Amino acid sequence: MNSHHLPTVPDLFHWKGWRIFGTLAVAVMLLAPAFWNGYPLVYFDSEDYVEISFTWQPIIYRIMTYGAFVSVAKPFGTLWVVVWVQALMMAWMLHEAVWAWVGRWRPYVFMGLGVSLSVFTGLPWVVSQVMADMFAGLSVLGITILAFGSALPLWRRWLLVPVVALAIGVHMSHVAVAAGLALVLIALWLGVRLSLRMPRPRLGLALLSIALGTASVPAVHYLATGRAFFSESGQVLQLALFVQDGLAKKYLDEVCPNGAQLKMCEHKEELPYTADEFLWGESPFDEMGGWKAMHDEAGVIVKGAIMMFPADVARAMFDNTVSQLGLIAAGEDLVPMTWHFVHTQLKHYPADFRAFRFAKQQRREGISFEAMNKLQVPMAQAAEIAMLGLLFFAWRRRDRISGGILITVLLALLGNAFVCGALSNPHDRYQNRLVWLALMSTVICAVRLDQRFANRKPLDEATRQALISLRLPHKPDDRD
Repeated sequence: MNSHHLPTVPDLFHWKGWRIFGTLAVAVMLLAPAFWNGYPLVYFDSEDYVEISFTWQPIIYRIMTYGAFVSVAKPFGTLWVVVWVQALMMAWMLHEAVWAWVGRWRPYVFMGLGVSLSVFTGLPWVVSQVMADMFAGLSVLGITILAFGSALPLWRRWLLVPVVALAIGVHMSHVAVAAGLALVLIALWLGVRLSLRMPRPRLGLALLSIALGTASVPAVHYLATGRAFFSESGQVLQLALFVQDGLAKKYLDEVCPNGAQLKMCEHKEELPYTADEFLWGESPFDEMGGWKAMHDEAGVIVKGAIMMFPADVARAMFDNTVSQLGLIAAGEDLVPMTWHFVHTQLKHYPADFRAFRFAKQQRREGISFEAMNKLQVPMAQAAEIAMLGLLFFAWRRRDRISGGILITVLLALLGNAFVCGALSNPHDRYQNRLVWLALMSTVICAVRLDQRFANRKPLDEATRQALISLRLPHKPDDRD
C-alpha cells in the first residue's frame, strides 16, 4: 500500500478498519497483566475447570459450564486462547456499550474508556485469569445494553444474546444476579406507567438472554451426567457461612442435647472460625464425609437455624452484604501455585509448562497488589458515589437511558454483594470482578449528559411559543 493511502493521525477514525483495530487494541490493554506475567493468571479453581474440560466429569463444588467454555483452548494446546477469547468478548461488549449510549465522538470515548478501565480498575486482572470471574461484569453490562441500547441496530443486539447467555451461565452467582436484574427491569417497565421520568427498558432480548443463560446450566449438566441440576453444593456452602457466623454452633447447641441425629453434633466444639477453613483447611468436614456426605445434613442445619433464629440470620446476612460491598481490592489469592497444580493441570497443556513455571506469579514473593489497590480502591469508591450524583442529574434532566444504566449497575453491585456475601462468603474477589462497572457507567453517563445538554442555545420566544402551541417538548428526549 502506498503511503498516501494510509490514514493520517487526524483522520484515523475515518479509516474503515479502525473499529476492528480499536477493539483489538482494547483487548490487548485488557490482557496487559497476562503479558507482563508471561502467562495467563491462574487461581486455585482454574485447575478444576481445566480438568472438567477434558474429563467431562462433574466436580461436586463446581458447575460445569465454565469448564465447557475452557474447552476452546483444547484444539490450540494452550490456555492463552481462553484469556484471548475473554479479552475480545469484553472489548467487543465495551464497544457496543459506547455505540449504544454515546451520541458523538464515539471512537475517542471508546479508546478513552479502554485506557481508563485498564489503568484505574482491576478489570484487566480479571480478564487475564483462567476463571469465570470476568463474565460477572460482562453479563451485567450485556443485560444493560439489551435493555437500554435501542440505538444499536436490532441485528447487533441479537448478536449479543448468546454472549450474554454464556456470561450468565458460567457461574451460579451470575445466574442469581441476572435473575434479580430481570425483576428490576420488569419493575422499571411497570414504573413507566407511574412516571415518565422512569427508565424504559426493552424487555424482550434482555429476558431472553437471562432465560437462556439460566437454562444452560442444567442443560450442560444433563448432557454430561444425564441429570438436570443447577448445583449440588449450595447447601454445604451455606453451612460453611453459618459456621463462620456462629449460627451453626448456636443451632447445634440447642438441638444436640435433645438427641438430634447429626454428625456435626460430635464436632460442634471443633468448628473453625472461617468458612474457608471449614471447607478447605484442617477441620472436621472431611472426617464427616465431605461434600457429598454432608449435603443433606447441611440442608437440615441451615433450614433449622433459619427457623429457630430468624433475626440472627437476617442480621448476619445484612452484615455480610455490607462487608462484601466494601471488599473490592484486586488480586486476592493470586499467589504462586504449587507443584501439585503444575502436575494436575498442565499435564493437559505440556507446551505451556515452561511459560507457567517462569511466570511472575510463580515467583516466591508472588505479585504485590498493594500499590495498585491504593489507587484503584479509592477510585472505585469515588465512582460509586459519583453514580448516585449522576443518577440525580439524569432524573432531573429526563435522561431515561442514563437513569436506566445507573440504576441497573447500582442494583447489580448491591445484588452481587448480597449473593456472594450473604449467601456465600464475603471476599474481595467477588466484588472486585464487577466493581469496574461503576467507573464505566460514570464515564458513559457523564459523557451522555455533557453531549446532550452542554452548549445548548436557548430557544427564541417565537419558536418556544410555537412548540407550546403544538404541545411538543422543546427538550429532545432520548432515542429509546
